[in-house]
Amino acid sequence: MDINLKNRKVVITGVSEGIGRSLALAFGEAGALVAGSARNRERLSAIESEISGAGHFFYSADFSKSNDIQTFHNKAISAMGGVDILINNVGSIQKLAGFFELSDEDWQEAFDVNLMSAVRTCRLFSSSLRQSESARIINITSVAASRPGDVFPHYSAVKAGLCNLTISLARTLAKDKVLVNSISPGPVWSKSWDDVAKNIAEKSGNDLQGIVDEMQTSSAETLLLKRMGVPNDVTGLVLFLASDLSGWITASNFTVDGGFAQNPY
Repeated sequence: MDINLKNRKVVITGVSEGIGRSLALAFGEAGALVAGSARNRERLSAIESEISGAGHFFYSADFSKSNDIQTFHNKAISAMGGVDILINNVGSIQKLAGFFELSDEDWQEAFDVNLMSAVRTCRLFSSSLRQSESARIINITSVAASRPGDVFPHYSAVKAGLCNLTISLARTLAKDKVLVNSISPGPVWSKSWDDVAKNIAEKSGNDLQGIVDEMQTSSAETLLLKRMGVPNDVTGLVLFLASDLSGWITASNFTVDGGFAQNPY
């Protein structure tokens, strides 16, 4: 069974590291044309030098700002002539804190980065997606949307909103044959985890690698598979949902979490 994505036009937000970077490289390897965006210009340049194939487009933008999203949309459509697949991957916890340590500004920032970025991107790219014969929207959410804890409640709440938006969009765009699904990854090691580890090391004065090892071991113990995820653990499902093999799947959320949720349904 072949996942044929050759010459598909794919827009991916938040490609500078983690899942987004893995996705950009995987779609390039699969023969797709990739338009990617992130804030860090240096990391975008690194992806440009690594990605397979030609005709890709990368642009530095802050997806918490509507003007930046508009500019990226215009330039991406101009560069590729359209879009078949939109992957809303940009997102960030922003502040690792409990409810009473979060300000109104923290909540607004989480809302803009994790939810409004997808709202604005879907709104802008929808006209081009409607013209595609293989249109897909894939939203990268989080298991925190359905399994919130006592830290970063702002992130969990807006990721739940993104899951909700996925269903609304699937209903709205069904008549146009645009399939809309979401993926909820569990604990996948990425730059945000690195940042937390560095912050702990600076405050405690303890060895950074020791803290990283402890965090990975502690997180792994909550999972049936006893290891934290890596970005490539999510990539395969995204490629499947982007392909023609997923032609009868929409309005669904898929959990990729190493057995964290242990949901029998």
